[in-house]
Amino acid sequence: MGKWNGLPHEPQYLCGAYARSTGEPCKRFAGRNGRCKLHGGKSTGAKQPRVKHGMYTKEAIELRRQYAELLRQVNAHIADMG
Repeated sequence: MGKWNGLPHEPQYLCGAYARSTGEPCKRFAGRNGRCKLHGGKSTGAKQPRVKHGMYTKEAIELRRQYAELLRQVNAHIADMG
């Protein structure tokens, strides 16, 4: 945890992560894990949007594979008829 900054009934902790360039501690308020948003605080969410909607889950990939196979069979039947 960083340096304590506040009254006893209102604990406010500072981040305290040290900067590489200046060597001074960060002065931003820390979250529950003891660091600010810039030094390991809350997550910003998924880095790749495809993770959010499930387009690349195993089930979705298998469903698309089955659909493509069905289309190949239908196209083969149409080619045989014509």
